[in-house]
Amino acid sequence: MARHSGERKAASQPLKIIIVGAGFAGICAAVECRLRGMEVILIEKFTNSNQYGDIIDFMPNAGRTIASWDNGRVAKDILKRCVTKAECFKMCTADGVPFFDEPWFADPSHDGYMFAGHRGEMWQIILDYAVSVGVIFRVGRGVEQYLEEEDKAGVRLAGGEEIWGDCVLAADGPKSIARQQVLHLPDHSASSGYAIYRAYFHATPEMAANPLLAEFLRPDVDTVKVWLGKDAHMIGYGWNGGKDIVWVMTHKDTHDIKESWSFPGDKKEALSYISDFSDQCKAICEATPEQQLTDYKLIWRDHLDCWRSDNGLTMLIGDAAHCHLPTSAQGGSQAIEDAQVAAICLQRCGGDVRLALKVTERIRYSRSKATHEWGRTLRDAWHNNVDAALQVENGGEDISNVRRPWVTDLDVAAHAEEHFEHLAEDVRNGRQGTIEELALPAGGNFL
Repeated sequence: MARHSGERKAASQPLKIIIVGAGFAGICAAVECRLRGMEVILIEKFTNSNQYGDIIDFMPNAGRTIASWDNGRVAKDILKRCVTKAECFKMCTADGVPFFDEPWFADPSHDGYMFAGHRGEMWQIILDYAVSVGVIFRVGRGVEQYLEEEDKAGVRLAGGEEIWGDCVLAADGPKSIARQQVLHLPDHSASSGYAIYRAYFHATPEMAANPLLAEFLRPDVDTVKVWLGKDAHMIGYGWNGGKDIVWVMTHKDTHDIKESWSFPGDKKEALSYISDFSDQCKAICEATPEQQLTDYKLIWRDHLDCWRSDNGLTMLIGDAAHCHLPTSAQGGSQAIEDAQVAAICLQRCGGDVRLALKVTERIRYSRSKATHEWGRTLRDAWHNNVDAALQVENGGEDISNVRRPWVTDLDVAAHAEEHFEHLAEDVRNGRQGTIEELALPAGGNFL
């Protein structure tokens, strides 16, 4: 007999979860579901992703999830490869005048786990842990079609193979095909009007001889610094004993090229966007090996009002549901929140997968939407309001990053456990309303 909403799979049978996409949303969802006794198959079309990208930040709201794995061992392994010795996140005007020092959290003994490091290295550590806890991986063939029948959900891979389970979590990223196939939405991407130059490289002896780079090459102190200018900002990281440097520079952009993480960047063009920035910014850019510079066009996608399929057994998570701009500093963290909340709700649902996914959406919707919108708001504040903000008391703090207590201090697991049952009762009782009315409030605001 088919299971309808409210009907449960036998408690003796573990749920079988199909996850599409092994980015941070997908791989963390796989770990969280597996740790709760579910059978997990994780599908990824690429065979190796550990060299992709440069740096990613996970704020404490996501760091606590990672820190809960294997009695903290995974977090400690990741921290060995992260920015841990930064004195602060130093905010400066474009010409290099400091105006605000924001605290940096990287102490594993403190209730504020902060991870910032090379995304490929961090991803590899989580991948190894996922394998060790029994996640089943299917790599090398992408999903061509999302499938659903009345009592099960699955996917069809390139080549025709079908894989079925109790539900599907679509973590297939910004260019998600689940949006079209599962939610029946057109590709609603649009140019944000901005692009990012990104670079990650190892320091050389020649670089060490440049006094403008010395701050980023210190053996005993890590450096994280942002320069804010008109229509542009640049962030620089130096860590790993002065061996690793990353910089990212967001700027106005009118070019029309396809969205890509690996489009080659032009150093001379990059320098033209920071012509009125400090000499230190220019020195970092000039020191960058040409082949290490990428030009990433920032695409804006609206936050989705519904993450679930009509039949209720497939749900989008992570960038597929809410693709954050980098200035939110919450894209990866919100993806991990999705992962943990979905796993908790699937564990608590007693086999009623539709109920679990509805509750997940109601826990996550408003919070992810607020942080999603903040990426655009903060970028505009950084680019257009710096001079005015610095004329008033606490102006620098007001335009600091997204580390608001209501965002970073949340214990995601405890929050989901606290709210699961009363939201589940709303679902069982058929409470009506818009998603904004049915979802938990975001918990705060950025004003």
